Amino acid sequence: MRATPGKVSILKDGSVVVEVGGIELGQGLWTKVKQMTAFALSAIQCHGTDELLEKVRVIQSDSLSLIQGGFTAGSTTSETSCEAVRLCCNILVERLAPLKQKLQEQMGSVVWDSLILQAHLQAVNLSASSYFVPDFTSMEYLNYGAAVSEVEVNLLTGETTILRADLIYDCGQSMNPAVDLGQTITVKGSPFGKNGEAARLVDT
Repeated sequence: MRATPGKVSILKDGSVVVEVGGIELGQGLWTKVKQMTAFALSAIQCHGTDELLEKVRVIQSDSLSLIQGGFTAGSTTSETSCEAVRLCCNILVERLAPLKQKLQEQMGSVVWDSLILQAHLQAVNLSASSYFVPDFTSMEYLNYGAAVSEVEVNLLTGETTILRADLIYDCGQSMNPAVDLGQTITVKGSPFGKNGEAARLVDT
């Protein structure tokens, strides 16, 4: 695991903009980051936080907004990006907590959008940055898995057909099982072929 930056900003209308050092390559990174943002900010415990996921938007960072962006590789970017975002959200919740308590005493219940509007009016800093640096023990990231494929080769033409592929992967406690399952089913696009030709996969 590598050090990863994150930045979370809450806009005046209650929407949330997130930047992380990782790049979305179709692996579901931004989906997990959005979920972590909504989950971590909901710790403020006010009405409307159950709809936070719809208010979160991840934007692509650049080397000016996140100067230590790092790179995306090695199956660890989702975890480190989500942790960086969680740290940012914890800072924001801590800043919002006194105001939320004050409003709760005055109004009884507090809605997310009203809390954020009041925070803007009272000049609460609603942008937080973090730089998650994993400890040394986290640097050793081990993945365990096994796979077996049943392949048919036509001896006359050399055509290769993948009849079946089974794999098992221990991903620990998944942040999003649907995304992780989608990442394991990449054999359909695999270039397992002969002489650079793509193999065919027979759906059963």
